[in-house]
Amino acid sequence: KKGDKFYLQKKYYKNISAYIIGLNKNYFLNQFKNKIKFQYLKTIKNALFDIKKQIKNSKTENVILFSPSAASFDQFKNFEERGRYFNKHVKRIILNN
Repeated sequence: KKGDKFYLQKKYYKNISAYIIGLNKNYFLNQFKNKIKFQYLKTIKNALFDIKKQIKNSKTENVILFSPSAASFDQFKNFEERGRYFNKHVKRIILNN
C-alpha cells in the first residue's frame, strides 16, 4: 500500500530473490535495488516457470514463499480470484514434472 516500506536486515539480503509483477513494479524496483536479487516478469506464469527452472538447477535446498506484496486490481477482480489463479498455476507448473 502507499507509504509501505521494505525493511529487512542486511544479513538476509543474500538469501532472497523476488519476482516483481504488475503495475507497482517501479515501487518495488526502487525498494529492492542494491538489496536483494530481483526480476521483473510480465506474468505470474512466467515467474513460476523461472522458479521451476531455478529449483531444478539448484544444488541446495530452497524455501519458496509465495506472497503478494501489493494489491493486484490491475490483473484480478479480487484477492480470491488471484488466489485461485495462483494455486491453479502453482499446481500445474511447479508441482508437475
